[in-house]
Amino acid sequence: MELIEEILKFSIGGLTITGIVVFLGKLILTKSSDIIIENHKNQLEISKANHQNQLEIFKTEHQIKFSKLHAERGEIVKEIYKAFYELEIKLESMTTLFQGPEWTTDKTRDEDAISKYRETLQLLENNRIFFSEELCTQLTSALEDYKAIINQMLQAKNHARFESDGSGYRFPDGEGSIDLWRDAEKKTKNEIRELRLELARVFRDLIGA
Repeated sequence: MELIEEILKFSIGGLTITGIVVFLGKLILTKSSDIIIENHKNQLEISKANHQNQLEIFKTEHQIKFSKLHAERGEIVKEIYKAFYELEIKLESMTTLFQGPEWTTDKTRDEDAISKYRETLQLLENNRIFFSEELCTQLTSALEDYKAIINQMLQAKNHARFESDGSGYRFPDGEGSIDLWRDAEKKTKNEIRELRLELARVFRDLIGA
């Protein structure tokens, strides 16, 4: 009987120790898993925070670049509008009826207008990347209208020379030098001015003014 009791005591003691070992093992594994999961969560939070910071940096850089581009475009818009206005002034000087009899031979006004037209065209070509293709087409078309006034005045001067050379040549009605001259002046004061004001409205919308 004593032997059996000792065996039972040993068995119970062994089971108790084994149970404790198993319990401690499970506890250690659980705690280790909790620590691993917590570390993983912390890493994810850190990664998320870093990613968010990178996005904020990229967003800020984009806003700075966009602001600079918008400011640069604003300067280009101002230059081009100013060029169109100055070209209009040149056309007014070229087409005004308040000129002396030397209007047919004086090339100063013609050369000033032609030079300003070429300068404006070059300015537009150099800065096409700042505008949509539709707006570039609109600006180019507007310049063609300005150019048409220059050509009409040159035609008027050419007609005037034929009319005064003693040959008695006369152009069809509405094509005489004075008729062309007056028509060019009228177009400059009305159509060309209205065209510039329309461009001003387009530019204003473009820069958000």
